[in-house]
Amino acid sequence: MEYVQNMDEIRDIFDEYYKEKDNYFISIDRMKNDLGNMIDKIVLYGAGSAGIAFLHYLRDIDIYPLYFSDGNPNRWGEICEGVEVIDYHEIVSRLGENALVIVTINTDGVKYCKSFAESLREGGHGRVYDNLYESGCKNVIDYTRFRRCIDMFRGDKYNLPSCSDVYEMEKNENKICEAYRLMADPKSREVFEKIIRFRLIDDSVNIPSQPQDKQYFEYEFFRQRNDEIFVDCGAYNGISLKAFLDENNNNIRRYYGIEPDQDNYSKLEEYVSSLSGRICGELIILNKCVYDCETDLKLYSLAGPGSFLADIGTDWVSGIRIDRLTGDEGATFIKMNIEGSEIRAIKGAEKTIRNHKPRLAIAGYHKTRDIWEIPLLIQRFNSEYKIHLRSYMNNISFVFYAG
Repeated sequence: MEYVQNMDEIRDIFDEYYKEKDNYFISIDRMKNDLGNMIDKIVLYGAGSAGIAFLHYLRDIDIYPLYFSDGNPNRWGEICEGVEVIDYHEIVSRLGENALVIVTINTDGVKYCKSFAESLREGGHGRVYDNLYESGCKNVIDYTRFRRCIDMFRGDKYNLPSCSDVYEMEKNENKICEAYRLMADPKSREVFEKIIRFRLIDDSVNIPSQPQDKQYFEYEFFRQRNDEIFVDCGAYNGISLKAFLDENNNNIRRYYGIEPDQDNYSKLEEYVSSLSGRICGELIILNKCVYDCETDLKLYSLAGPGSFLADIGTDWVSGIRIDRLTGDEGATFIKMNIEGSEIRAIKGAEKTIRNHKPRLAIAGYHKTRDIWEIPLLIQRFNSEYKIHLRSYMNNISFVFYAG
């Protein structure tokens, strides 16, 4: 059935949420009671950004997982946040059949985010469960099962897209409605509405999702150019640059690739070097992070996808404002996927957005407030933008486009 816009749709979701809230959500004490004696035998499967975030959420309520496990054998034997990463075949021998394995990998229940190592995605989400059951584990659940315990995630301190701070959503109901009204096409409004529904009242809702091969470069929203000044925030190992060049027949005027993680930056440097002589344009890369001020910031480095700015980080990286980076020349295209720092980075690009109106492709899923703050901030800086929203993996990977 074709989706029909209803400007009161968000209000209706909130009304339903308030009616069902007491029945749907559970307290921390009840959650602990439900875990019973398994509370002292917890293993987190997935020692990446989601696992680290969930570990800290558990520690904040005095639950202390004993181990990480991981599908990547290269991780076995590592120490992550003071916790040993073990082979999942050893879980039962170490903790017994009643151990609780919590799968802490960002997934929509079918497949993993494309940024995870290929070895972790083989066989899809179900294969992880099969491997754990076959190794003797009896109690296996997703970390998203804990999202009903909303007091755990109050404050939105760590990046965990499937576990929103619903208290912050309550306080910002009017802003959420404002952002919804900015969505420029029916599909964007449908995606927005269903993400809000997922977060507040129904995590079984199916959010329309796009193929990931066009992520960031959805040219139905703005025309392609041969003289692009492309600012790639969260350049990782060059994957976005490669996708951009493939889409644009290697045409580019200038490229700024900003990547804070040193290991990722080294791979980016290697990739850019391999392009020498084949690209008609200037390629500039920086081992920094885009921000709204130029200061040293703590970075939690994962030597792969998902590195993020946080107080728990042990590395330091320098911030840089896009306005300073591009100067009077400005930019024509800005892409951001920077693990929760998007709002600060947009503020550091205010002049560029006001004066040059670059096309924008900005991830909006890392922090609860991103889904309303990002479109509202873009619109505040330049009211001429038309804003669209597309999802690439149900509720955990979506991008705002403005042009």
